[in-house]
Amino acid sequence: MIVDNIISKKTDIVSFPKKDDYDFFHIAFGVDESFIKPAGVTITSIIANNPEEFLHFHIFTSSILELDLTKIEEIKTNKIAITLYLVDSTAFSTFQVRENLPISVYYRMLSPEILKEVTDRVLYIDADILCLNSISNLKEIDFKDNIICAVNHQEFSASHINSLNLKNNNYYFNAGVMLINIPLWISNNIFDMFVNKITSQDFQYLDQDVLNILLEERVHYLSGKYNLFYSEKNTLLKDTIFMHFVGSPKPWKSWSPDITLYLNYYRKSPWADVELELPLNYKHKKLYAKKLWNDKKYYQSALWFSKYLINKLL
Repeated sequence: MIVDNIISKKTDIVSFPKKDDYDFFHIAFGVDESFIKPAGVTITSIIANNPEEFLHFHIFTSSILELDLTKIEEIKTNKIAITLYLVDSTAFSTFQVRENLPISVYYRMLSPEILKEVTDRVLYIDADILCLNSISNLKEIDFKDNIICAVNHQEFSASHINSLNLKNNNYYFNAGVMLINIPLWISNNIFDMFVNKITSQDFQYLDQDVLNILLEERVHYLSGKYNLFYSEKNTLLKDTIFMHFVGSPKPWKSWSPDITLYLNYYRKSPWADVELELPLNYKHKKLYAKKLWNDKKYYQSALWFSKYLINKLL
């Protein structure tokens, strides 16, 4: 697969400060249209906690709303750049998808190929993540001849990990945070190997499973603070770098039960004047009514509970 043909358009939304591109720390997102706003909040949190860093954000998507494009243009400091890449999604039409794992999950695979001329490392990060502290150490981490750095989540599912026939079932990384060694990624033909593998059989967790197979024994494992699941927040360390909101509901959904931390950065972002996503189906309306009741917003709770009943009965 020729990667250059997959990118239909490249746009520098926020232009470079007067600094050589190679001196930036590069961060990539692979998202569909509905995750552009969350990616913007993630970017906001990274900038807020890294005011001294020169950062270049790369957003890979197949489409973007005009409103979101305008909002991204508002993310301006004298130390960041943002580039948008429109992806021809038909290039991935034969790849597996799931209801909660859309075709955009594969866009993360593009960043090493596209950025190989400007940097030797790129941080891929999911858009359901908040940055809570400095990422400066990632600029200096020694890969030690490994292709990526990631966090071990071997407790993910023992039976699932066993099904992958890995050499060591004590290691399985979540692909939501990956620091990629671009030269080794390219020289080991990871992209082509990935394409061959993902189309060879069904995988429950799609690209994440395939990457764990292909990169086995070529991963430098990082401290858990670089990818702490929100479900583990009771073990939150004060030096946590990335908080990952895996699962659902996502914190930008109005019915999500605990969004205080996320709202802190949402309100600092250009989307602060945009309402959180409201529920559309009766199950989510019921959850939202319950959340409003717990927040002592009784009138609004009653209103949404009535909407839930009407929606369920019709």
